[in-house]
Amino acid sequence: MKRLTLSASLLAGFTFAAPSLAAVTQDVATQLIRGTVDKAVAVLSNPALQGAENRLERHAQLRKISDEVFDWGAMAQRSLGIHWRSLDARQRTRFRDVFKELLAAHYLSQLDRFQGDEKVVHTGTEAAGKDVKVKMLLETQSRASVPIHFFVNGDKQVFDVAIEGVSLTNHYRGSFNRLLVNGSFESMMKRLEQKLAVQRRVEARAGGSEEG
Repeated sequence: MKRLTLSASLLAGFTFAAPSLAAVTQDVATQLIRGTVDKAVAVLSNPALQGAENRLERHAQLRKISDEVFDWGAMAQRSLGIHWRSLDARQRTRFRDVFKELLAAHYLSQLDRFQGDEKVVHTGTEAAGKDVKVKMLLETQSRASVPIHFFVNGDKQVFDVAIEGVSLTNHYRGSFNRLLVNGSFESMMKRLEQKLAVQRRVEARAGGSEEG
């Protein structure tokens, strides 16, 4: 599971996504993902952005890159699965807003483990209906190879990522399903909001220590 979260973080830097109005071409999807990966690697490899003292600026740049490509709302919806149907508009907005921040915060914290010696290569692209699957391979200095597949919709947005055949949204869907089967939506949201509050306090302390 550590490899899953780290690999997803490195490349991302999550009812299902609404159907796209038009299909995305394989070339466009491939260029989108390769460009995004290159941007993220450039930030992580930049000596001026490395170290704890540059953490906030590094995270800010990585978040900007991810926000341009990832459809956080679609990933939140997919991650809740069939339970999405039972929520009203207010509950859907609440869940989407909290989950996308948790996912982004987790992604950014995992990126701090990046060593700068990983290599990412494109291994192929396939049509998946109107969507496209872009296949990448993460290669480490230890020669471990991790297949990572990005799913891009007609809006040119990433709506899911699969690491070693495991969908990121499916992974979270299982966790959320257990919480909702054994408890209420309100209790689940309180847990998620508390977790987000802790993460934000950690970031705030890091920013304060850097300024001080």
